[in-house]
Amino acid sequence: MELHWLRVGHCVQVEALARRGGRVRLIEFPSYAAAIRHPDRPELGWTLFDTGYATHFLDATERLPERLYRTLLPVTLPEHERLPVQLAGLGIDPLDVRRVVLSHFHGDHVAGLRDHPNAQVLAGGAGLAQVRRLGRIGALRHGLLPGLLPEDVAARFRAVEELPGVDLAVSPTGTGWDLLGDRSLLVVPLPGHMPGHLGLLLTATDGRQVLLAGDAAWSTRAITEPAPPSRLVGAGFDDWTAALGTLGHLHRLHRAHPELLVLPAHCDEAAAAWSGSGEPRP
Repeated sequence: MELHWLRVGHCVQVEALARRGGRVRLIEFPSYAAAIRHPDRPELGWTLFDTGYATHFLDATERLPERLYRTLLPVTLPEHERLPVQLAGLGIDPLDVRRVVLSHFHGDHVAGLRDHPNAQVLAGGAGLAQVRRLGRIGALRHGLLPGLLPEDVAARFRAVEELPGVDLAVSPTGTGWDLLGDRSLLVVPLPGHMPGHLGLLLTATDGRQVLLAGDAAWSTRAITEPAPPSRLVGAGFDDWTAALGTLGHLHRLHRAHPELLVLPAHCDEAAAAWSGSGEPRP
């Protein structure tokens, strides 16, 4: 699969909260999204995995209580990192984005949905159900911004649980779902962080097997050590025990299959490994 791993803005986070054992200092906490295309099936168009930040995030957090979100986690989105700008640079027409797969519904993963009005939206069914049943205050407590979702999201939504099931060794549950029907893009359940949280498994055009892991881990070091986030942050997870189980599973995968490249959604080090530069951003 043709894969472009794109940095789409960042917020500022305390390192000790993001990774147990980290220092008490502010760090950039980037958001990555993927643009994916099947090289032999151009008629399928492009698939996005998450969207990173977008200007819609600023609109959705303009007033209280949602403004608390960006006050606690200040967001920076340079023009050149905006997803529409990067997609245009790759020659991708927004109308050619046929589907957006969401790891989960936190604002830094769904903020760009409105920029792709023709795309089918796929995610864990429990994730959308959570967003739709919560009021503004309840949603904010879970890091959710319902205003980021397009008005027609229900009409365009398909739960990944409706896709054909497959046996999948990299999955903590041993199962997953076949997104395109040819096993080229496999949806991997990665439970714990948020309801219906998932990843995406593919083989890149250079032969590397890649697991897009969303927020199942926040950094490569979290997987290799392993080092979960602070328990204080974990209090906001859907299921802390399940999240630790998923992180432990990724750690064991790393030890058994070091050739598998896991790309967490918030890790410059992993992005550098993907690009081949070997050096994360300073």
